[in-house]
Amino acid sequence: MPSNTSTLPFLSPSELDGLEAAWCIAEYVREGARRWPESIYFRDGSQELTYAETWRRICSIAAWLSRQGIGHNDRVVMVTDNRIETVLLFFAVAQIGAISVILHPQIKPEGLRRILSQTEPKLGLLDSATAWLREEFRETSLVWVGCENEGCHFADLIAEEEPPVVPYPGLKIDPAFLVFTSGSTGTPRGVILTHDNVRFVSAAIQARLPYRAEDRVAIFLPLSFDYGLYQVFYAAIRGASIFIGKPEHAGPELLRILAAQEISVLPGVPTLFGGLIKMQRYRPVPLPKIRIITSTGDHLPQSYIASLRELFPQALVYPMYGLTECKRVSILLPDELDAKLESVGRPLDGTEVFAVDDDGKRLPPGVTGELCIRGPHLALGYWRAPEETAKRYPVLDGTRVLRSGDFGSVDVDGFLYIHGRSDFLIKHKGHRLSPAEVEEEACLIPGIVAAGCIKDEAKDLLCLFVSVSESSLGESQIIQALSVKLEPAKVPNRVFLLPELPKTGNQKIDRKALRAIL
Repeated sequence: MPSNTSTLPFLSPSELDGLEAAWCIAEYVREGARRWPESIYFRDGSQELTYAETWRRICSIAAWLSRQGIGHNDRVVMVTDNRIETVLLFFAVAQIGAISVILHPQIKPEGLRRILSQTEPKLGLLDSATAWLREEFRETSLVWVGCENEGCHFADLIAEEEPPVVPYPGLKIDPAFLVFTSGSTGTPRGVILTHDNVRFVSAAIQARLPYRAEDRVAIFLPLSFDYGLYQVFYAAIRGASIFIGKPEHAGPELLRILAAQEISVLPGVPTLFGGLIKMQRYRPVPLPKIRIITSTGDHLPQSYIASLRELFPQALVYPMYGLTECKRVSILLPDELDAKLESVGRPLDGTEVFAVDDDGKRLPPGVTGELCIRGPHLALGYWRAPEETAKRYPVLDGTRVLRSGDFGSVDVDGFLYIHGRSDFLIKHKGHRLSPAEVEEEACLIPGIVAAGCIKDEAKDLLCLFVSVSESSLGESQIIQALSVKLEPAKVPNRVFLLPELPKTGNQKIDRKALRAIL
């Protein structure tokens, strides 16, 4: 790292204001290097990078990319474990106006081939965990990180000691990266997020989640999951530090890592918190540094909220609701929890959420319908999928909206309530029910750690899968306990006990895997 950080290429605030239209997400790091040059931005347990050194490396990578002929709107696909190097390349790609695609390291070859055919990347990034996928990139140049392979190595990209700043060639409304989802057709679809999408929603989220410069934020979610990736933006806004862990760390090692790294902000999904609660009850570890816990990606049971508040009384718990197609939608503040415990909070400032009926007409407060969102955080749509984009982002009442696919309501105070996804709703005994209703009640039963509800369509049976911490719990006891709380149509016909529920790559309950078990 250069000893004289003043030689690094920074822009003054007035110069940044003059480039408003040309703002890109790499400016978060440039500004962080200007304000907190010696503060640690990234750590992973084996290395640490200050904001200044992070910016220098990004500039070096951006210059290298430009020399390879990679530029505006070109695609760069990254398939690695969670790594600091992946984030560095991600920001450098943004700086040159290209488009990043970060994929889960456990992606299957068939899914990767589909994405590569859609994106036609000019460059790929692989590591030792994903080297076996190299044949899928046979028409694409490769960079390797963390392993020895033929071709270019990541060290070559960061070798320049005093790199020039490659000017960002685009506009803030240009695509910055794609986040791939399964899409309504089952084909992988890349949600197109712009630099301005990120800027708006990150500021709106930080207005509700005030990270601090002294915070240490943990990422155990895959970087391919936008909830994990966006933490690097929030931290840079405040000058906080990011610990980049791996999803597999969110197991028996979790408590030790949280304590050793003095984590103060823990973003997660319900399955992570279910495991954390179980471990903290049976092998408690002092974790006084944790002050913010955020959850999204799936329904956070009320029993989990109560347990987190009990086990970590110094921490503020923030249930949230969001979609990849617009990032965050709403956040429930800690001082709203007791009064609105079943809610996922109010929409972000500068956004609007409302329910519509089957004809797309607005419904009054308190009436359930499909939730629609509008605001500056709406993505451009799906990559090279105009028909699916038009269906998901229609124009209602003269304005572009996102049809969420989630059924819920908005009360008179503006608080959102989610009743289930259209593709998750179950019809059983003439009633439509949300699996979350059954799962919520199941998690209130002492000894149940996690629950997943699906229907066996062939046998017309409502099935509940649970993992338990109490070996004495059995199927009949669980069904009996639920029959006291739930309507008859919502009481499971069968209960299956598993050591652990299967999870998707984003650590959500894998309902497809549960169906496969049936």
